[in-house]
Amino acid sequence: MRILEVLAAFPSSLALGDVAALLELPKTTAHRLLRGLARSGLAKGGGNRPYELGERLMRLLHASADEGWLASLVRPHLRTLTDSTGETCYVTRLIGARVVVVASLSPDARWRGYVRPDVEMPINAAASAKAIMAYQSKGTVEEALSHELPMLTVNTRSDRVWIEQQLAETRHRGYATCIGEIDEGLAAVAVPIKLSNGMVLHSVAMTGPLQRIMNDQLSDRLKALRSTANTLAALLSIGEQLRRMREISRP
Repeated sequence: MRILEVLAAFPSSLALGDVAALLELPKTTAHRLLRGLARSGLAKGGGNRPYELGERLMRLLHASADEGWLASLVRPHLRTLTDSTGETCYVTRLIGARVVVVASLSPDARWRGYVRPDVEMPINAAASAKAIMAYQSKGTVEEALSHELPMLTVNTRSDRVWIEQQLAETRHRGYATCIGEIDEGLAAVAVPIKLSNGMVLHSVAMTGPLQRIMNDQLSDRLKALRSTANTLAALLSIGEQLRRMREISRP
């Protein structure tokens, strides 16, 4: 735990000798402990790379996050996005191998029921889930696919090859779609939110009538989504760092 605290305090800047010196440990002991943390995914680095907190620990921190700070950070920007596009917009996050809605806003109460906070978004149908899962490890994707996948409309597919193609296409073009896969008359587009460390744990999306979302204004909608994603990436990266330091400072 002392090593993890030190890594959190000096992200991406500590070599083996620094860890040993800060904790007054023999280098062999520090090396052994760091190797164990790296094997478990709680730390990463070594060799010519500085040590830092690992992706597994980062996922745990995000999964246990109080949604209050997440919602408070994203809601003003969702409002701007919703007002500028006239569509329901929402942010999702990764919890383990599940993607759930953090916050959503709609200019029209009739569409509110389609995207509610805490609702899980299926990897085989939801654009917001595809936009996150496309950047996850093979193990996380495997876990998501191990659960029963819902068949919601005639357009929903659950075959593994198609889902993997969707994820690959999302990585290639930088956004994901849902075309009548959850509700036959609705479509959605989503882009990943890449944190400062390169991880993708969130996505921002919009949904509405299929004819309105997938029309000749799609490029403008994607531009607005990407702009919001870039803004949220900076805010969520800072928020995650502040939360991490707050957790470390708690008695």
